[in-house]
Amino acid sequence: MAMDLPTFPSPTLVGLALLVVMIGVLYSKHANNLRKRLPLPPGPPGNPIWGHLQVIPKDHPEQQFVKWGKQYSSDLLYFNVLGRPMIVINSVEAARDLIDKKGANYADRPRFVLFEVMGWGVTLTFLRWSPRFKLHRKLLQQSFTQSACKPYRPIQQEEARRAVKAIFYKPQDWEVLLRQFSTAVVLRIGFGIDIQQENDPYVQMAIDVEEATGKGGVPGASIVDFFPVLRHLPSIVEKISTAFQPLAHARRTKPSIQQLHDAPWDATEASIRSGKATQPSFMLNHFGRFLSNENLGKPNEVTIADLKGAAGAISIAGGNTTWSTVIVCVLNLMTHPKIQAKAQKEIDSVVGVHENGDITRLPDFEDRAQLKRRHVGPRCLPLGVPHASLADDTYRGYHIPAGSVVFANAWAMSRDEGVYSSPDDFDPDRYLSRTEGGKGEPVPEGPFGFGRRLSRLCWQLWIYDALLMKMAEGSSRE
Repeated sequence: MAMDLPTFPSPTLVGLALLVVMIGVLYSKHANNLRKRLPLPPGPPGNPIWGHLQVIPKDHPEQQFVKWGKQYSSDLLYFNVLGRPMIVINSVEAARDLIDKKGANYADRPRFVLFEVMGWGVTLTFLRWSPRFKLHRKLLQQSFTQSACKPYRPIQQEEARRAVKAIFYKPQDWEVLLRQFSTAVVLRIGFGIDIQQENDPYVQMAIDVEEATGKGGVPGASIVDFFPVLRHLPSIVEKISTAFQPLAHARRTKPSIQQLHDAPWDATEASIRSGKATQPSFMLNHFGRFLSNENLGKPNEVTIADLKGAAGAISIAGGNTTWSTVIVCVLNLMTHPKIQAKAQKEIDSVVGVHENGDITRLPDFEDRAQLKRRHVGPRCLPLGVPHASLADDTYRGYHIPAGSVVFANAWAMSRDEGVYSSPDDFDPDRYLSRTEGGKGEPVPEGPFGFGRRLSRLCWQLWIYDALLMKMAEGSSRE
């Protein structure tokens, strides 16, 4: 039987292929050399040994970054802290160009060693770019699309009305009750647990964790983040130097953070396994699917630890930001009665008012499209959680080294004088179009992050703000 002999490319084709490969290698080396010869973004002078460690202020560095940006006429700043390159972005345009358009290169995080010690190792916020990060991102994005959020609206509305009623009878406790509201919403959405109206242990558990995490300082800024081997030192070193106090704090608070992952899960696991759980929640959706796959003999791409970590991330990320946002809204409205009156008048026009001045009903989610003044205050961490670059990059003639810690300065973006007139003034009308009597200024983007780590959680806080304003109006009439 005849057998076909293998055919080989001709020497000419081999030579051309080798030439193309050589050209590609030489071009890559040339591009790398050129990139490394480009200047770094501007920034203040630093120490030759520890860089800008003592130059960057500990309190409100975001404000100093704005001043340096003006001083060096640049919305991109460079710093070096103990050998680690750091980039600060002060404009939405630069953040879009780098973190959005080049998202594949800026989707990483620096390693947050202190938060690993604290117990946040399996949490989307702090995960580095990896298959596990992609898995957690998919879990949360699937759970909080616009359509996926709709089943949670009754929970949000119920808790908002419960909180407003509680504040009406105990106005002196308004701040505590606001915190209970925000925590109850995220715990119910994350785990599906029932929350007591007063002294709920899960609410207190979540508040303790929020405070413990906040006292951990700026993510990635502790001494163990720069020198991970120091995490193994005994806690007694905090008596030697204050630099080690965050490490001792992380160890002390780890049990409470682990409890937030375990206790709500344990409280609802049995009802989900038995099929008795009915309240919509992240845990019901994903743990229910996990159990179904087990029963059908199908492999699960997630582990129980992944699901606990994702549910815990909802609780810590949603609760504190919701609470702080509503607090800012309340304070702004109380100190700007004319703006509050405008908002109340707009709500009245939508929900209707009886002849005696009482509203015909309370606002709900269906009214959202008709209410224009929905953006009533900034809600952001000034610098957010930093990104990290995976490879060398160039931007506007500057070299951005691989491994740079990248901060998007949301505080600077929301106060960009080239975009916002009188940016420090509380003026919700600025976001209305000019035809509606506003200034046509854009709603700040920075608070929700950029790129592949953009937050898409659907905490629709305006419903709570609207209920609060109607309560305030009603109490003022009495």
